[in-house]
Amino acid sequence: MAIKINIGSLNEGSQTISLLSDENELSLPAGIIKGPLNIKLELFKTSSQLDVKAELKGINLLDCDRCLEKFEKDFLTSFELVFVMKSQREEEINEDYIRTYNPNMKSVDITNDLKEAVILTIPMKKLPEENSAGNCSWCNRTKDFWKGILSEKDPQDEF
Repeated sequence: MAIKINIGSLNEGSQTISLLSDENELSLPAGIIKGPLNIKLELFKTSSQLDVKAELKGINLLDCDRCLEKFEKDFLTSFELVFVMKSQREEEINEDYIRTYNPNMKSVDITNDLKEAVILTIPMKKLPEENSAGNCSWCNRTKDFWKGILSEKDPQDEF
């Protein structure tokens, strides 16, 4: 399934649309997000242009890089796209956030843009926040616990 904006049925001016989606609709691998994905679209349409401001809010389901347990992390991200009607005299636009559309098109598909925005919310270092005592907020283990397990000694040195 795809998330498309019907250009033909939009009135000129500002509009806000709220949607709920999931990982299946965006063709994301299973287990990346937990529960529904809240999408807020702020649209501004003129006769030859459509501005889309998208805000995505959800929960990432991640594997901790330390203890390998699953934990949840809230995310909030946004991006902007501009769809400009293509004329025959116009040169091709080379900006990532500016797209052209044919005057005969009835809708524009933003599914892949939403998918990429969700994937970009996954941190490179997957660790839960630490609480005020310095313990992991998810598994409650201390840094001292990990120092005992993760040492810089080479196992070959013991023989």
